[in-house]
Amino acid sequence: MKQELLVVTLLVCVGCSGKGSSVGPSPTPTPPAPVQPSTITLTGHLTATNGGLALAGISTDLTGVTALTDALGTFRQERFPGTSARLLLTGAGIVPRSLLVAIGSTHDVNVEAISVAGFDLNFYRQLVRNANDEPTISQPVRRWTRTPMIYLKTVDEAGVAIDGTTLDTIEATTQESILEWTSGKLGVPIIERGTGTREGQSGWITIKYPPTNTAADGYCGRAQIAVDGGWIELSYTRVSGGSTVCRVGASVVERSTIRHEIGHALGFYHTDSPGDVMYTRGSWFSPTGRPSTRERSYAAIAYARPVGNTDPDVDPSGAVSLAPLSVR
Repeated sequence: MKQELLVVTLLVCVGCSGKGSSVGPSPTPTPPAPVQPSTITLTGHLTATNGGLALAGISTDLTGVTALTDALGTFRQERFPGTSARLLLTGAGIVPRSLLVAIGSTHDVNVEAISVAGFDLNFYRQLVRNANDEPTISQPVRRWTRTPMIYLKTVDEAGVAIDGTTLDTIEATTQESILEWTSGKLGVPIIERGTGTREGQSGWITIKYPPTNTAADGYCGRAQIAVDGGWIELSYTRVSGGSTVCRVGASVVERSTIRHEIGHALGFYHTDSPGDVMYTRGSWFSPTGRPSTRERSYAAIAYARPVGNTDPDVDPSGAVSLAPLSVR
């Protein structure tokens, strides 16, 4: 009897080792699929880009579903969830607006439109769309999305040195102008001086000069329109009919010409009023000129819109790449 009990005990222990067992690990439970909401609620708050006031009585259309903004500019839209949808804003008090909004989940969104109160759409089209020079071609918004670095050449394209007073004037005026033209949205730029160039390098604008006494075709400067890696050209000494016309005081290049070309380089075009720095006939007539009040306020609207925004106020569906453009 003792021997039989021993055998039984050994057999039981061998079975406990797990060797040869047909019992596998427990399966991992599959997590339940997340419950998708049947609808989402988009709560919007509409204000004026020019002034910041709430815009009431504006129709909001999100893929065919409409709602009006209340006295506080608030509206609510319910719809099936997705990724994004185009929101259309229309009403007597605004320039019609079209933009994309996310519709993946219930959330609040702040949107803007241009109030027509005191707003001159024709002037905005001149400054931002190039309507003064090319009225049949409406340009999309071209602007910088970061503060450009400035490379200030110390010699002209023929290797002739630029005097220190002119270089100091260009540097100081450029720093002021970038702040003015963008209402401070772009900061004070880093400015580097040298005899080379940064043309074609992302993040830079190169300020250069045609060879001395060779730019006789009627301009004191020209620039590319908001080109990343682009350039500004300032006529160091332009001679016409035996007299220099770009030289003012101690600095060979006057401040209003610099501000005019910086305006181009930041995305702006010619206007039709002598009171504007971007006046179409040139800026060298006013040595102390600064951007007018309307130039600054309308430029700020453009810098509240994405690159590629089209007339009258339509945002693109995604990132936009624009071909380089230059003007005088």
